[in-house]
Amino acid sequence: MHRLHAQAALDGLHPSRWPGVPATLLERSRHSGLGRRHLARAMLREQPRVFGPDSGRWDDWVAQEPWLAWPQPEIDTFTRELGAIAFGPAVRVTVERGEVLFLREALGLDAWRRAQAADPWCGPAPEAVRHMGRAAIQRCGRDAQSLRDAIYERGKIEFLGHAGRRDARLAERLALAYATAPTLPCAKESWLPATAVPALLAERAKPTDDGDAPAVEAQPE
Repeated sequence: MHRLHAQAALDGLHPSRWPGVPATLLERSRHSGLGRRHLARAMLREQPRVFGPDSGRWDDWVAQEPWLAWPQPEIDTFTRELGAIAFGPAVRVTVERGEVLFLREALGLDAWRRAQAADPWCGPAPEAVRHMGRAAIQRCGRDAQSLRDAIYERGKIEFLGHAGRRDARLAERLALAYATAPTLPCAKESWLPATAVPALLAERAKPTDDGDAPAVEAQPE
């Protein structure tokens, strides 16, 4: 496993993906050179297909897929953003005041605005996407946490679908950033067009006026 990718991977994996490593020990190990080397060896044993020494493409992939260098909380935030955008067509056709207020509160204001404004289809979204989104919202009723979970799961599918279209190992690597992940591959289950995630990643990489990448309000699990 290449050194730079190994360092980023340690921060990008979900804590529950480290078998037998208590959370407190994991955090201490990440801040120690010796501890990080131990963690890297442990993950190589657990995931040889993803992190094996034959994975010589990682350096090229890191340059093309910036999320490979993100810490796990940033992957989590972007996942929620993708889910909100995928639900956008269903959110935009909601007109009943009580439901609108519920959706805005459940998503959080930033994610709500993103769902309203994003146009990854460059025009009208497919009716099937709108219907699937509305059906998911209706299944959640007025349970805000259930809706947030549904949006997060949708974001996982969209993100993993993007990674899998590049290479199966990228999807397997991204799946390790989540406590649980949908069954791979996910590309055929995506609602967003294939161009959406690359465009959003490129948008996120652009510096803003204050030098930071744009962010979407993260909601608690």
